[in-house]
Amino acid sequence: MKKIFLLGLMGLMGFLGAHAQFSLDYGVKAGIGLATMDDDLSTSAPILGATVGGYLNFNFTQSESVLQETFFLQTGLNLNRRGSNFEETLETGTSLMHREGYYHAWYLQMPILVGLHYELPIRASGHVLGVFLGPQISFGLFGAYGDRKITPSIPSAAANYDVNFNGTDADRQVFNHINRFDVGAIFGVSYEYKEFTVSLYIDRGFLATSEGNDVLRIIENSQGGSSDVNVKIPNGHNVAYMLTLSYKLGTTNK
Repeated sequence: MKKIFLLGLMGLMGFLGAHAQFSLDYGVKAGIGLATMDDDLSTSAPILGATVGGYLNFNFTQSESVLQETFFLQTGLNLNRRGSNFEETLETGTSLMHREGYYHAWYLQMPILVGLHYELPIRASGHVLGVFLGPQISFGLFGAYGDRKITPSIPSAAANYDVNFNGTDADRQVFNHINRFDVGAIFGVSYEYKEFTVSLYIDRGFLATSEGNDVLRIIENSQGGSSDVNVKIPNGHNVAYMLTLSYKLGTTNK
């Protein structure tokens, strides 16, 4: 279903670009928000999400069809900060162990959004509301990963840090522990006035950050006497709630 959705929107964008007249707005945008992971195995706390990039808006203002004044397509490239903090308290036989960590990752993202905009019927013109939806493809560039275990009998951070991996600079690279690729969807609303647009949206990934090695599997292995304690971030998906400000640099007609 997700593949059909992605292919359908991309096909629609190509068809309209070839058969309809449009104006092309281009500009820059930046924003902040909350980024987290929607897993149900860890108590995760959000981190500061961020985005910066450029956009292209295809507005069909010159089309002699229903597209005129209401329909638009948007794409571009964004540099996004995603990640999460995570922690668990695990029972290991007769004692408890506390595990905590984080991952901070930067992705290059390309969204393909379909939207509708509506100019408010008020005396002062130029106030436009919008709603948009579409897929996004993300590729991980760089980031950092941390993971430590704390036992009540040895509370020293130095003694407990990095017990779940070797802790070298190379091993701290986040994409040694989570998937580099992500495909997801974006849904949001916007308010436009002159060259400025404020948008509020949710960005949710469809691909698990780490597959096949979750916390429950580690607990099961440990209780069964297995030496496999290569704890990774549990299965989950990137989620971000973002507020952005865009500025239109110019417009060309096609």
